[in-house]
Amino acid sequence: MKYSFLIILMILVFPLPLWALEMSTRYVTIQYEYEEQLLRFNDEIILGSLSYLMQGRKALTIDEEVRNKVDVIVERVESILEMYPRKLRFRIVLLDNAKEVQRVYREMYGRDSMFIAFYSPKKKTVYLSVRDIELTVLAHELAHVIIDSYYNAVTPVKIHEVLAQYVTEHLED
Repeated sequence: MKYSFLIILMILVFPLPLWALEMSTRYVTIQYEYEEQLLRFNDEIILGSLSYLMQGRKALTIDEEVRNKVDVIVERVESILEMYPRKLRFRIVLLDNAKEVQRVYREMYGRDSMFIAFYSPKKKTVYLSVRDIELTVLAHELAHVIIDSYYNAVTPVKIHEVLAQYVTEHLED
C-alpha cells in the first residue's frame, strides 16, 4: 500500500510526456506520440522537383528518410533566404490534425486560430498537423525558425511573414 501511493505520487509529479517518441536530425528533434504519425508525416512531405536534393543520401528506413527530407528542406530554406544560423537547433512536434494544433496554440497564447501549423519562438518549436501538412507549409514554418535563429532577436511579425511567403514562392525554383 505504501509503495503504490509512492508510485501514484511519482506518476503525478513526473508524468510521461505527451510525445513519447523522438528522433533527431542534424538540425531538429522531431517528437511524436506514435509511429503512424511519423509515417503519415513522411508520406505527406513530397519533395517533387526537389527530389534531386536527396541524391547521395541513403535511407533504408522511414526514420532515415524523414531525417534526410527534413534536413534537405532546412538547407533549401536557408539557401533561399541566404541565412545560415550558427548552431541551428529546434523541435518539430507532430500532431494528428488541425484541431490538435489549434488546441496547443490556444493553450500557449490564449487565442483561437485556424492554423494547421505554427512556430513558437519562445519554445523554438514547430507544431504541425500530419493530416494537413505539405511541403510548402513545412518550408514556411521552417523559414520562421531560420529567421528567428539567424537574427537571434525579436523580428517584426510582418517581416517574418513576408520572408516566409517568399520561401514558399521560391521553394521549387
